[in-house]
Amino acid sequence: MSRRFFDDQPFTAQQAVALGAGPSHHIGKVLRMAPGEAVTLFNGEGGEWSAVLEEVGKKAVVARPLEFTDIDRAGPLPVTLGLPLIKGDRMDYALQKATELGVAAIRVLDTERTEVRLKGERAAKKAEHWRQVVISACEQCGLNRPPPVDGPLPLETFLAEARGLALIAHPGEAPLAASALRDAEAVTLLTGPEGGFSDPELEAARDAGFLPFALGERVLRAETAPVALLASLWAVRALA
Repeated sequence: MSRRFFDDQPFTAQQAVALGAGPSHHIGKVLRMAPGEAVTLFNGEGGEWSAVLEEVGKKAVVARPLEFTDIDRAGPLPVTLGLPLIKGDRMDYALQKATELGVAAIRVLDTERTEVRLKGERAAKKAEHWRQVVISACEQCGLNRPPPVDGPLPLETFLAEARGLALIAHPGEAPLAASALRDAEAVTLLTGPEGGFSDPELEAARDAGFLPFALGERVLRAETAPVALLASLWAVRALA
């Protein structure tokens, strides 16, 4: 399987195109690929292109798209993940693995016990960094539509905008029944911050129609929970 690269531009069969700065740097400077090598290109609009490298220069890389394949490899259901801010590299881990598991969208949240606060320029830089983490995960795992990442936004905004079956992960609750997913066309999944949800936040989620559930009796780390919960959703969905 050829290496995959995301480039946010349209492609046309047999029409050579100069790739953007990101994929050009990766191809030419990091991987040191050569003209004639096969690559796969995708632009986030669905599907992917087989292509061949024509030029690999210091400043630009030129590729020729050959054939389009209409494949998305999306998850069984569109899931919007509410992910409270996590400190350090563990945030990257959560974003990366949630993407690999097929999440459709990620909304980064501020909660009462969130241990990180972002504002202004720092928030903008983090947002671009998160976007690159998600794109890299898509290049690795085969997804052709990078999930949008927005936020940080208040928890109450996320609760008010939830769509489909709304779920909140919380220790001590009952497992999720397969019947809950049987008729669901979309899922909004809320996982907890490093300090857990406060009682008022849990009450607000329940008032907004969120169904609480848990994976057994263990308390999962903030970066582990999205991974385990998404995997469990797909397993439960298969049984529905």
